[in-house]
Amino acid sequence: MNAHELKERLTGLLKTFEENETLLTNLDREIGDGDHGVNMLRGFKAVNDKLTGETIADVLKSCGMTLMSAVGGASGPLYGFSFVKMSQVAEDELTAGNIHALLDAFKEAVSARGKVTGGEKTMYDVISPAADADHLLSSEELQQLAEETKDMMATKGRAAYFKEKSQGTIDPGAQSAVYILDALIGGVR
Repeated sequence: MNAHELKERLTGLLKTFEENETLLTNLDREIGDGDHGVNMLRGFKAVNDKLTGETIADVLKSCGMTLMSAVGGASGPLYGFSFVKMSQVAEDELTAGNIHALLDAFKEAVSARGKVTGGEKTMYDVISPAADADHLLSSEELQQLAEETKDMMATKGRAAYFKEKSQGTIDPGAQSAVYILDALIGGVR
């Protein structure tokens, strides 16, 4: 995948977040403040309007800076910082062979910024296993990781206030991570 194809995949997330805004909002209403769908849609509208770059690294950095400035809540800084970190390890072309460096950077950025380790019902519960897998996960496998957050009790973020009541709902950040990872991985699958 070259920089132009990456731009297309990232701007294509606008349609994904338009289609899934209500789902993300409803998930976030269950265990958060109900703004995740709106925030992610706002972020990817901005990405659609402002994404620049002639190299993979520049496109990733532009996406990260845009998300940091446009997305509210915890997701903006987490996703934004992650894209900037991914830009620092990006090669000229993304391939099935080198995308794991990006996924590792994504995982490390979310872990460091979110102070998460896994099993805490966050986006990390999708990102970490995707980075650690010995193959590129399919859309279905990514979705299965999000589904697995349903049974977890949240111990991080706003959802942690819900304690046991957080069980039974997919983590909204885990669900949005599915869409973002699928856009990245899908370009080299």
